Amino acid sequence: MKTVYLTADDYGCHPAVDAAVLDLIDAGRLSGAACMTRAPGWPAAAARIGSRRSAAGFGLHLDFTEFAPARRSLWPLIVLSQSRRLDQRPLRDEIATQCARFEDATGHAPDYVDGHQHVHQLPQIRDALIDVLRTRYGSRLPWLRISGARPGDGFKPRFIAALGAPALVRRARAEGFRVMPRLLGAYGFDCDAAGYRKRLARWFAMADDGDAVMCHPATQAVPGDPIGRARAIEHRVLAGSDFQALLAASGIQIRPLRP
Repeated sequence: MKTVYLTADDYGCHPAVDAAVLDLIDAGRLSGAACMTRAPGWPAAAARIGSRRSAAGFGLHLDFTEFAPARRSLWPLIVLSQSRRLDQRPLRDEIATQCARFEDATGHAPDYVDGHQHVHQLPQIRDALIDVLRTRYGSRLPWLRISGARPGDGFKPRFIAALGAPALVRRARAEGFRVMPRLLGAYGFDCDAAGYRKRLARWFAMADDGDAVMCHPATQAVPGDPIGRARAIEHRVLAGSDFQALLAASGIQIRPLRP
């Protein structure tokens, strides 16, 4: 039996996302939820976590492109980081602030950390992240979900990984972090329910023990969200009656993501 960590991104960004994530946690279908602590809805979303932490991990979804005060669009951020033109002090300060907002709202440290649009693995950001997490949580380091890929995973996941996943894996392991080095679940957000169910089955079949699969569910399309339709489809499939059969067909168990 393989353990796969199925994690939902963007908790706190919208009530429809929050409701879907909590619904799936209550059904035992998620390992964890990554939280956007700069989102306006985060305090209300954090208040709904309650006893659910015994059923799933709650992590920090590091954000520099959506709600952060000094946010940048993704591609300019990639260019600046790859050319190493980001100022390290503001990076560390923003990471520390997002950690503090998580702690203040939940009363505990994040169980794991990943990144909105995978920004946590970019040059400079990954080093600032490791430094802040080591300083802040040295006695109990959170897991890191890293956007790594392998040959055969497809172009999009391999492109995402090429932006810095191998370097983050090396640094994280050297610093004593537990990592999920491979991430499945990247696609074009362009299919119907049958297509997403087929993709999910493929990701589960491809997964090795300890791999992560990401999802982005919502109970309904979020207005103005470019992946709103896909979010609603994902929730429908993940909450569906045949979900357990998808797991069984690949010999998979979903376990809570906790340090």
